[in-house]
Amino acid sequence: MLFQTPILFEGTVGDNVRYGPTLEGKTLSEAAVTGLLRLADLDASFANKSIIGLSVGQAQRVALARTLANEPEVLLLDEPTSALDPISTHHIEDTVLQLKKTRGLTVIMVSHSIEQVKRLVDVVCVVVAGKLVEVLKIEDLDNASNPQAQEFLHEAQRK
Repeated sequence: MLFQTPILFEGTVGDNVRYGPTLEGKTLSEAAVTGLLRLADLDASFANKSIIGLSVGQAQRVALARTLANEPEVLLLDEPTSALDPISTHHIEDTVLQLKKTRGLTVIMVSHSIEQVKRLVDVVCVVVAGKLVEVLKIEDLDNASNPQAQEFLHEAQRK
């Protein structure tokens, strides 16, 4: 899972990427760590950097690489770009799209950004006040039949 605000562990970027596999008794090679960093759109040189001083966008990409080190079948994203600048947002979105395309990874994402939803998802589950009110294919986003979903989507598009 990739949370809205990246939380990194003490140490280096590489230590963070290796964390999950070590819990299962596995050791990631340097090549595996740098490959995951590259996948998250970070240069291999980041592996030896301290987490101190990373930008929020860099920290979020490290958190993404750490999540991917666990080889998930499903990637859960909770507003992963809400605190990021447009360039960092682009990096995260590109990585998610690449993972969907090349690995067939299932991605479940919470987002309040309709534009981001249109860029990244295939199916939209509209949740209003904690209740699932409608499920739509992305191409049907403007054709919600549920009044609550219509109102929610209309308001979200105005923002």
